[in-house]
Amino acid sequence: MITITSSLPENPITYASIDFTETDEPRSTDFDDVYFSDCGGMDETEHVFINGCDLKKRLPASAGSLSGNGTGPREYLIGETGFGTGLNLLTLMRFYRLLEEEAELPDITFLTVEKYPLSPDDMARAHRHFPQLEKESKELLQALFSRPLHTGLNRVVINSHFTLVLMIGDISDCYSRISVNQPVNSWFLDGFNPKSNSDMWSLQSMKLLVNLSTAGTNIATFTVCREVRDNLREAGFTLVKRRGFGRKREMLTGFLASE
Repeated sequence: MITITSSLPENPITYASIDFTETDEPRSTDFDDVYFSDCGGMDETEHVFINGCDLKKRLPASAGSLSGNGTGPREYLIGETGFGTGLNLLTLMRFYRLLEEEAELPDITFLTVEKYPLSPDDMARAHRHFPQLEKESKELLQALFSRPLHTGLNRVVINSHFTLVLMIGDISDCYSRISVNQPVNSWFLDGFNPKSNSDMWSLQSMKLLVNLSTAGTNIATFTVCREVRDNLREAGFTLVKRRGFGRKREMLTGFLASE
């Protein structure tokens, strides 16, 4: 069982300040940026994070169903920078539900961070853009808001296969003050625009992610900006550019090589 502990204090939270556009899409007034692509948020998650981290192969391989070694399911730890509306998790849950019809899969712990979480009403409103995720949205909303959230670590069992560990606070505070008994297998790097949310993409933050990773840990992100690439490389990741989603020509994937 994946165990995650934290020395972060537990205090009342401040919800995100949200504006909804004319098309009813959520936009952060704190960071002046949108929460998901107007070209298709769920499709972007599938392209950038699920395909970018090669989860269609890595999840069954982790469970042993590709290698045929009969080891059975084990837990897979996915880390994220920027929980937002929870869209990445919802899309992953739907992907998992479809993939488990074809292969044996490990249970997933989804470790993520958010400085200003959405309120229950705002999150539910944002999810209405994705009717194909209605089942997953109901599961997440019911589990996440069954009790008050607080700063620090919130552990939420969503269903028999998914556990959400949501840390509320600054990324540097959160990822520097946790202990995990298993390295992160894959990272979804999905903060707001690096120009408006530089702390999320700093060298210090990238080094914290490396500290929680191991050789073979892979990453994916929508941005290819020079500062992010430099910070990821200096932290220790080997990077590969891939075709981007929508109006973005390129995206980044990468991995930690063995020393």
